[in-house]
Amino acid sequence: MNKKDTKYYISYITTGDPFIDIGGLALKTIEEIFFEKDLLEIIEYVTDIYIERWNQKLHSVFHTNSKILNPSTKGKHKKNTIGYYNSIIEQADVPGHIDKGYCKTCGKIGRLYLNSREFFPISGSSAFVNFHHSHEKGIFLCNECTLKLFFVPLGVIVVGGKNGFLHAQSDHVRNFWKKEIIIENLNKISRNSSDGILRTEYTNPQNALFKFAGKIIQEISDANASEYLQLINFTNFGASPDCTIHILPNPIFTFLNKVLRYFPKQWYKFINRYYRIKGAKWNIENQQWLKESRKEAQILMDTDYLNNPNDIYEKLLSNKSILGHLLSTYKNRFIYQLEKFPIEITHYYITEVLNMTKEQVGVIARIADVIFELSRKENSYKKYLFMLESAGKAYELRGTLLKIIKANFQSGAKEPLIRMEDYVNYLFPDGQYWGEVRDLLLIHLYEKLHDG
Repeated sequence: MNKKDTKYYISYITTGDPFIDIGGLALKTIEEIFFEKDLLEIIEYVTDIYIERWNQKLHSVFHTNSKILNPSTKGKHKKNTIGYYNSIIEQADVPGHIDKGYCKTCGKIGRLYLNSREFFPISGSSAFVNFHHSHEKGIFLCNECTLKLFFVPLGVIVVGGKNGFLHAQSDHVRNFWKKEIIIENLNKISRNSSDGILRTEYTNPQNALFKFAGKIIQEISDANASEYLQLINFTNFGASPDCTIHILPNPIFTFLNKVLRYFPKQWYKFINRYYRIKGAKWNIENQQWLKESRKEAQILMDTDYLNNPNDIYEKLLSNKSILGHLLSTYKNRFIYQLEKFPIEITHYYITEVLNMTKEQVGVIARIADVIFELSRKENSYKKYLFMLESAGKAYELRGTLLKIIKANFQSGAKEPLIRMEDYVNYLFPDGQYWGEVRDLLLIHLYEKLHDG
């Protein structure tokens, strides 16, 4: 097959299947770098990497029975692998193929090839035929999708003992992954410094996902850009295959995009406070983690705990509110007179993630302003802070607001604390969690008290 035929043969339209898409991205990258090679020559080149450079350390991607790992064909792995994929390129007969059908991933009509766990990670075993539709022994794919699966090892990185890669339809994400992982993989191979699948310093996949998101944001010039990221974390190893998908939704990415573009230093200080570190304490005044010891406390560096669980990351990924943590930050800033923590970070969060409207935020801010003025008139901020912080249930918060409404009236204010329309439509609209309203009121109060 000549070069022209090869170029015509491969289509790089994304299919939506993460494994085929990442394999396709790896193949496309190699083809761009080694443009003088045809497809079979590329397969020969990669086969040499897998067998000679990496010493067949591929059990986390390909099953033992695959052409490149099968122990019963020792010494013939290279020949068998190249011969098999040459047959796929030529759309020749191989065991288990069918002459015509729809590819299960890209929908292409034509000759299909059987792919079970030997070639397709986490796709079920031929020993359990009821795993697949119609009791088939695997997934029937076209020759293009079958070929792309061969290149998956060059598109992944070890995260937490399993293989990880970002899956997204976005060109931003695909180009990032191409440069960050695939080209780096190939560069290490060319420098003879690669002995297996690329590894990351991160063993915590959730932390790794946020690190990748931060790097993507650095490369995007559009301040309003948003992405939907999935970190596929899998192993196809032996009898214990496993796959976990960590999802960073579009609203979270949009929030991070704004925060990291305008307030990266303050955001990462906030994040550092909420790692869970055994045997260490957070020093609020110095904003550092201290490891306890018999002689003296040791200051921990970021690299000492980058793989520890982080409450903020976990809550963002599980759709739980971080307003309480933000409130603690503003409160401590006021109590210990720490450097300013931008109120914009909270506003980005409540609008992008909690989906609060500008009208609702405006009503809450206005109420906080009135409470602040009442505190100044009475020369006691603790009274109203205590009332709001003590409200542990929805009815208690409503009761507290009624008391403040009365105090505002008795102070001779010309305007009521809140009008009925605003109370119903904006302060406590349907679906709004009351605790978020209380926390946001307190955040605005601590912000004003610190500045005023």
